[in-house]
Amino acid sequence: MVSQIKRLKENCPFCGNKLESKFAKCFNIYCQGRKFNKGNLVLYRLNKNLGLGRIIKVIEIPTSKTLDDEDTHFFYKYKILFNNNIVKTTPPIDLIHFVFEVNEQVVSKHGMGYINSTDFIIKDGIISYELLKENGKKIQIYENEIYAKYIQPIETLISEQKLDPPRNFLIKYWANLFYSYYTSYRIKCITNSRLTLMQHQINVTHRLSEEYFPRIILADEVGLGKTIEAGIYIKEMRARNLAERILIIVPASLIKQWSFELNNKFNINFAIYDGKKIKELERKGNYKSAEMYQNPFYYDNLIICSLQFARNQKYSELISAISWDIVIFDEAHHLRRYLTNSKTGRYRETLNYELARNLSYKSESMLLLTATPLQLHSFELFSLIKLIHPQAFNSFSDFEHFRKNKQFINLLITNINQIEKLNNFEAKNTLKLLKDLKYIKIDKSQKQFLADLDNESIRLNLLKRIENDHTLSKYLIRNRKKNIFSDDLISKRIVSTILVNPTTDELNIYNEIRLYLAQTYNSSVSNDNAGLGFVITTLQKLLTSSKYAILKSLERRLEQITRYKHIILNLKDTKNNDPEYFELESENEFLDSEVFNPKSNRYVEKQFEDSSRILGQEKILNRFCEKLKKLPYDSKANKLLTVVTQIYSQNPKEKLIIFTQFVDTLKFLRELLKKENDNCLVEIFYGGLDKNQKDEAVERFRNYSGFSILLSTEIGGEGRNFQFCRTLINYDLPWNPMKLEQRIGRLDRIGQKSREIFIYNFFIENTVEADVLYALIKRINLFEESIGILEPIIGRVERDLKNVIFAEDNQKKRTKLNEFYRTLDEEMQRAKEIEMQLDDLMIDKKSFQMEGLISSLASCYDVKLTHNELFLLMSYFFNLLNNQYGKFEKIDQHVEKIPEDESSLIKITLNDKLLKSTKPLLSDEYIGTFNLELAREREEIDFFALGHPLINTVLDICREDSFPGYYSILNLKKQVLHTNSDYHELIHQTELYLTIFNIKFQGYIIENQILP
Repeated sequence: MVSQIKRLKENCPFCGNKLESKFAKCFNIYCQGRKFNKGNLVLYRLNKNLGLGRIIKVIEIPTSKTLDDEDTHFFYKYKILFNNNIVKTTPPIDLIHFVFEVNEQVVSKHGMGYINSTDFIIKDGIISYELLKENGKKIQIYENEIYAKYIQPIETLISEQKLDPPRNFLIKYWANLFYSYYTSYRIKCITNSRLTLMQHQINVTHRLSEEYFPRIILADEVGLGKTIEAGIYIKEMRARNLAERILIIVPASLIKQWSFELNNKFNINFAIYDGKKIKELERKGNYKSAEMYQNPFYYDNLIICSLQFARNQKYSELISAISWDIVIFDEAHHLRRYLTNSKTGRYRETLNYELARNLSYKSESMLLLTATPLQLHSFELFSLIKLIHPQAFNSFSDFEHFRKNKQFINLLITNINQIEKLNNFEAKNTLKLLKDLKYIKIDKSQKQFLADLDNESIRLNLLKRIENDHTLSKYLIRNRKKNIFSDDLISKRIVSTILVNPTTDELNIYNEIRLYLAQTYNSSVSNDNAGLGFVITTLQKLLTSSKYAILKSLERRLEQITRYKHIILNLKDTKNNDPEYFELESENEFLDSEVFNPKSNRYVEKQFEDSSRILGQEKILNRFCEKLKKLPYDSKANKLLTVVTQIYSQNPKEKLIIFTQFVDTLKFLRELLKKENDNCLVEIFYGGLDKNQKDEAVERFRNYSGFSILLSTEIGGEGRNFQFCRTLINYDLPWNPMKLEQRIGRLDRIGQKSREIFIYNFFIENTVEADVLYALIKRINLFEESIGILEPIIGRVERDLKNVIFAEDNQKKRTKLNEFYRTLDEEMQRAKEIEMQLDDLMIDKKSFQMEGLISSLASCYDVKLTHNELFLLMSYFFNLLNNQYGKFEKIDQHVEKIPEDESSLIKITLNDKLLKSTKPLLSDEYIGTFNLELAREREEIDFFALGHPLINTVLDICREDSFPGYYSILNLKKQVLHTNSDYHELIHQTELYLTIFNIKFQGYIIENQILP
């Protein structure tokens, strides 16, 4: 088939469909540009730095699932040869046809010539151009007959004085210099990311980067920054052009936090995939019916999604059909198998584990992040190891044999290290064990053995062999705070318990509503109505959050019942009125469940068929509302005012964060606090605000010189760090202590300027929540230290607490409370025993080592290019030719003792020329800094560093052949030559030629060296 194509600017050259940018993929399913063939010149859309490539082979893959099926349908992959002999095999969705522009000079099979027309012909998937030869003759030429673009020899350019301005030459030189550094083997992302340097993170990153495509469990303790370690690794791999398709799967409640951290710390934007996103893609390209776009997960190469979404069979098969460079699971302890028969090793897989197993086969690198790789049984750790290294152990019994031998191995290492202190019996047994394990010859005498160990090199070599054979460190990295931080780096938590004494009227209405909710909840449990139980749990939490919040919620329910007498009262009420609470609670509640989907309308309708009968008791709800309205006094709110006043009197410039679970409570407190103190700044921070609103709220809170308060919800605070603040009030207490730890973690982290952190916890006396939570928190010593090893059991506490809180009488409550504490004590003891099982001397030794850390640090800083050079490059670029690319403006000066230019706050506004060629990658405007200290201090502004989309785009533009700057004349003062003895013989010369070479070294990665 032959078609003549007429090209339109900024449109697809094949079908005219409007494109997001010049190099964007056309998603018109009828476009001829979606077809490829051997000989096509193509660009790889996931990595333009690979340059021009040519398809050298078409790979036909049948879709039949068994050998007996007839092969009637196929999908295709293409083998492409790029510059530097790089070969990639990729599906068609990642390819873009390269189309020559009119008047471009090319070298072909028929000699040199110029592309002579804006139109071209496509035949059997091969593009044909009209070529104007040097003799004036016009011929038709196929793209597989074109060798390359023609580049004029330097001698010709110099003789014809076709030279570029000196500034362009310097810009091009700097751009190539920065690119060569950014794509090098050095760990450069430490200094080009918004990070506070932590030694163990550099150590982990160094190990991951050295392995290139590691498959490992990152099991650092809570609070040591596993997300940051993964982020550094991702950025390093992308910088080296080794990773393009990356998938991150996390619990739904952590999606926003991961997205924020990757964007804010590393300038990497991941697309969030969920049901809504899939529907958008259906409208965009109707991927279901198009051969090329049958899998929506091909549309983006950097994807983050929830575990609850990804395990859905509707999507899991599509995700697992793609080959990924890196797959990361956070909270990987949710990837479970259950051992059903310890003797035979039979087990049952969960949907979570099945998803991970399928992705393991389709990924080069896999990182499993969890602080608790072993929770209740060693089979859990074995199962995680099987995901990353399926051949590591033949069976669970082999793993158990290996694990149980560790105590003997640890004893053996101890004995070797102190061999001179052993008595004859101990030395004899040590020798026997070494012979049994085949580390020394069977005929070696004890005397010779002891003599060998006197030689330090022999002893160290023996220890190294034992460690390599008998450690989990090859599968697992585990850093612990006790091994990393000294006591002077850890802030002390000063905890104050604020007891609220409710009035008799307040306590009576609390007990009345609580009893009603308890009866309703227990009814929902007996009827297996999980959705109704979720709503009742929410109402119970609202009851102790604030009078205003529970009243607003009841009024909304009454309004629904009044307006729609027969409507099904369901989860949509909670979802619509406080969506961030709904998302956080419902997704966590059913994270390990394989049935319940709280976002499914079908499920909601099924579960709430009888909800209107239970909750539609208008008289009861009306009575509650009237009683709440008549309460003349709010003891909890007034207690808050007293505490805030006390804090203000101690320090009128204090910064205070108040956490609550509910947006209604947050808005009520804002009005209350504003009315109380005119001199106080009160900001709100919750999931309903957009990014700019959140950034502005944080900036005002941080920069206000007087007393300032930030009211925040759980989701509002995720991803944000408030090290500049030292005081926190928990106005209401989540039933899950892990959420309390996460709140405190916003303040209590590396970089906290205060040696003390002040925590105020509100408890309403004589309420069941206060009794249970106060005793629980004291039992686990939550506020005095991080949860650490107790995390796995704490995560399950909330479910058990419901049985106590919703007990209908005091006797049942006491019985269930005692049962709860007994179970908790047993699980705490079990957790400590499990931690001892993980207490592998060799894991700790391998995880955090100073050896190699110094060289890693040196590679971070052993670079002559600084942020100030990058500042100058960007400044020169945007000031070219009357700001043809945009404007580069200083806003103000900041931070003493930092170079003036680098410390400036910069506003960069892009013009249409740059935006048209880069959308949707770039925004119209950026406000940020080139200084790392200022970027750390102000998270809401951009950090202009290598890896930032704007910076990388500018480097790509400057390195393109079309960007002038290859040849120039530079005026050099002779005084410069006098300062360097190497150039003394050149002093009397009037004209010098300097050639700068871009030398490429191809190994596992391609490195560029810019050398004169």
